Amino acid sequence: MIELSVIIPTYNRSDILGKTLTALDSQTVSPNRFETIIIDDGSSRRELLDIKQLTRGRKYSTKLLLQKHKGPAAARNKGILKARGGVVLIINDDTVPGPNLIERHLLYHRHKQKENYGLLGKVVWHPEIKVTPFMHWLENGGPYFSFNSIEGKNAGWQRLWTCNVSLKRSFLLPHGLFDEEFPDAAWEDIELGYRLHLAGLVLLYDRTALGYHYHPTSIASIINKMKANGRNLVLIRKKLPQRYWPPLAKHPRLLIFLDRISGIALLARISRFIPQVFDRRGVGKLYDLILLHYRISGFQEGLDKL
Repeated sequence: MIELSVIIPTYNRSDILGKTLTALDSQTVSPNRFETIIIDDGSSRRELLDIKQLTRGRKYSTKLLLQKHKGPAAARNKGILKARGGVVLIINDDTVPGPNLIERHLLYHRHKQKENYGLLGKVVWHPEIKVTPFMHWLENGGPYFSFNSIEGKNAGWQRLWTCNVSLKRSFLLPHGLFDEEFPDAAWEDIELGYRLHLAGLVLLYDRTALGYHYHPTSIASIINKMKANGRNLVLIRKKLPQRYWPPLAKHPRLLIFLDRISGIALLARISRFIPQVFDRRGVGKLYDLILLHYRISGFQEGLDKL
């Protein structure tokens, strides 16, 4: 009997997706208890052929859904609507599950049977990846994996992070799925968290429900993600009460002005071409400023589209 559906949106990353699907073959629970739904978000023809090959011969049930490139919000919704499990576990294509990941999520929902209870699992860098000082900062104070900020077992709706989170399908469907107006993987999960919070969401945290992020990251490779973060903040200003806006959304004119006169733009450009100068411990504040510059650039792009 299918108890849980793993929802995985993917876009042109069949190599990483293969590691994730292989890890699901080695779970500590019977493969008859879960299914995996992969939603391809408009990958290239070659990538799609590879993805189709990856789904064959798995121990667990797999389903591959296709859509034109609309972003992860639309992809997850497509998967949730087709899910057979009473619980949906949402991960990324580069979240390689630890061996007991599904067991921990299933155990939680068996103990917390009220439909408004969800579970956030933990994500850390994959052990095969060399963690640079920049990646260490991303995980410890930066914009990735702020799990070290969680005190106790209550994660709070602001941490409905779709790298490793499970919810009951019966709670999701009547109270809203992901807002498909968000074109990128940025803030769409927090916006859903807010709406589910209004409906009574209780999101707890289990650090032993572990996934591994298989995605080496540098300042240069994170630029587009930071720009997407800024673009989607334009939508957050429309959809969340002002008290929940991050500083860039609250004070855009001031931060845009300071960005222009401070020289951070030049520093950001240099950091792309001389990464060894910047990739070191103890410069977290500098990283904050560089990534803020790219978020501001994205925010301006979002404003220009209005």
